[in-house]
Amino acid sequence: MSWLFDLVQNSKKLATGGPLAVHAHNTYTLKVFALFIQLKEDSEFYRSIEVIPGEEYIAEHYDLSRVQRWCKGRYRVQASCAGTKYVCECGLFDHFGLPCSYILRVQL
Repeated sequence: MSWLFDLVQNSKKLATGGPLAVHAHNTYTLKVFALFIQLKEDSEFYRSIEVIPGEEYIAEHYDLSRVQRWCKGRYRVQASCAGTKYVCECGLFDHFGLPCSYILRVQL
């Protein structure tokens, strides 16, 4: 029965997530899609600061005092190939192939 709950929850997130969520839904499995949606929601707590226009950004949490001690709260994101390739210092994309919330914040 939990699969039915997951299906309903994912359907709601798909309906409110916009074209990026639709593309992710068509690309990823349901479990990875749920993780992607969580990362997309987490990205809303960060702001993007452009360091070098079009090349380097910092994704910084809006309230650094609320960030957990083990979390940096500030991540450097580098863009290359006219914004078609991103590298974040957290390494989630390099290890898992899923864009992290910091890359999503810079892209959005």
